[in-house]
Amino acid sequence: MPTDIERRPGWLDRMKIRVKKTLGMKTILCDTCKWDWRSACHHSERPNATWCADYEKRGT
Repeated sequence: MPTDIERRPGWLDRMKIRVKKTLGMKTILCDTCKWDWRSACHHSERPNATWCADYEKRGT
């Protein structure tokens, strides 16, 4: 099980999220994630995660 430090976003990720929110862009990742189905993702943040260590864009 990953520790909290491994699962926390870094400063660059936090800055990207802040800029996206400021510009009015969508910041919820789960809708475009490759792992967005019930038995694949067990993170407690789902379906409203703004950052995820396992995030991979769907279709790539």
